[in-house]
Amino acid sequence: AWPRAAGGDARRVTPARQRGPNARLISAAAAAGSGENMSDNNITGAVIEGMKVKITEALEAQSVEIQDAYGDNQHVSIDVVSTMFEGKNSVQRQRLVYKAIWQEMQETVHAVDAMTCKTPEEAGK
Repeated sequence: AWPRAAGGDARRVTPARQRGPNARLISAAAAAGSGENMSDNNITGAVIEGMKVKITEALEAQSVEIQDAYGDNQHVSIDVVSTMFEGKNSVQRQRLVYKAIWQEMQETVHAVDAMTCKTPEEAGK
């Protein structure tokens, strides 16, 4: 049933526009400079470095790159190169990465928006 406007007309109410990647770009440094109080659930350089260490150690990775995807301190993109990916499909590879950063996914990181998992041979192409 459509909500009724004044006068009884049935009108479609459109949902609030979904946030796009550029809807809210606030870096931790900008927020700190503006005096905003950042929540404990924000990605810091220390969190990203900790995630890199965990992935590197768990997957014996040759390369790990993690970026705050949108500058919103909640979404990351991850690129990993590891020999442990050999013989595994993309879902199995991503599961290995998620397993390494499980704690951060429960506490700090809202979502991984992009992830590439390659073997050294694939990365060299």
